[in-house]
Amino acid sequence: MKKSELYFYVLLRDFLTDYLLTRRNFSEKTAKSYRQTLNLLRIYFREKKGIAFDKMDFICFTRSNIYDFLMWLKMDRNNSTQTLNLRLSAIKSFLKFCSEEDIELTSTFLDVSTIHAFKGTKKPCVDYLTQQQLKLIFTIPDVTTKIGRRDRFLLIFAYETGARIQELLDLLLCSIVRHDNNVRVRIHGKGDKVRHIPLLGSTVKHLDSYLAEFHNGSSPNAFLFFTIHDSQHTKMMPGTVDYFLKKYGKMALMRDETFPESLHAHMLRHSIAMAMYKKGVPISYIRDFLGHRSIETTTVYSYADDETIRKALESVDHDNNSATRKQKNWKGKEQYLLDFCGLN
Repeated sequence: MKKSELYFYVLLRDFLTDYLLTRRNFSEKTAKSYRQTLNLLRIYFREKKGIAFDKMDFICFTRSNIYDFLMWLKMDRNNSTQTLNLRLSAIKSFLKFCSEEDIELTSTFLDVSTIHAFKGTKKPCVDYLTQQQLKLIFTIPDVTTKIGRRDRFLLIFAYETGARIQELLDLLLCSIVRHDNNVRVRIHGKGDKVRHIPLLGSTVKHLDSYLAEFHNGSSPNAFLFFTIHDSQHTKMMPGTVDYFLKKYGKMALMRDETFPESLHAHMLRHSIAMAMYKKGVPISYIRDFLGHRSIETTTVYSYADDETIRKALESVDHDNNSATRKQKNWKGKEQYLLDFCGLN
C-alpha cells in the first residue's frame, strides 16, 4: 500500500490517539465517545454505502453523506436529538483537526460545518463555568500584587456564596457572622429577604487572609469590598467588577479555547448552582441557597447539558460492543487498519 493511501488513516489515528488525549487533554472516556462515533460512521458506510473501511477516504465526508448518516442514526437506531448533535460535533471536531493539519482539507470541513445542530434539545438556559474552567479563572489574577489578591478573593467568594453582584457589594464586615468554629455570611436579598450562607474551611482561610490585609482595624460597618478614591474607602461599584471580570475572562480564553467569551459576575452564581445540582442537591435547597422566591426560577439548572450527555454516552457501550462483535472475525488489510487507527 502506498504511503499516500494511508494518509486518511494516519490523520484518523493521530486525532484519536494524540490530539484528543495529549493536545486537548481529554479523558480516555471522552476519547472513547469520539471513537464510538467514528466506528458508527464506518459501519454506516459499509452497510449502507457499500464502502469498506480500507476504501474510506476524505471523499466520503460530504455534507450529504454525513447528513444521511445522522438520519440513519435517527431512523434505524432511534437515537435522540441530543445524541445526533453529539455525533455531529465529534465528526466536525475530527474534520476541523484534519483541516488544521492540511489546508487542502479545509473545504471538506467547511462543507460538513454547514450542517446545523438539530432542533429539539432543551437549550441551556444559563451560562456557567465547569469545574476545570473555575480552577483556571482562579489562577488568572496576579497574586503577587495587592489588587490581584483582592480580585482572586472576590472571584472565590462570589462563587462560594452564590450571591448576586449587588448583594456581594452591599456586604459589610458585620455581615460575616462567627459562632464557635462556624462562619456564615448574612446576605440581604431581593424583597429584603435575609439568608445565611455557611462558608467552608478553605473559603474561610481565604476570607481571613483578605481581612488581615484589607481590613486591619476597619469598622464593623465598613464595606467588605471597596475601592479607594481621594484616600477614602468607598463602596465598590458593579462596573469595577465587570471590568476586571472581562479582563480575566479574555486572559482565560487565551489559555482555554472552550472558556466563555464574556465572563460576568452572574456566571459565578450560575456555576455554583449547577455544581450543586450535578452533585444531587435538591432543587428546593438550591432555591434557598440562591434566595429565589419561586422554585420555578431555580429549575433553569435542571437540564441535560453537553457534559451530562457526553457522560451518558460514555456509560453506554452497546454500539461499541456491537461493532466489536461484527469486527472480531475480520482479517487482513481492514483489520490492520482498524488496529492502526485505534478503533478496536
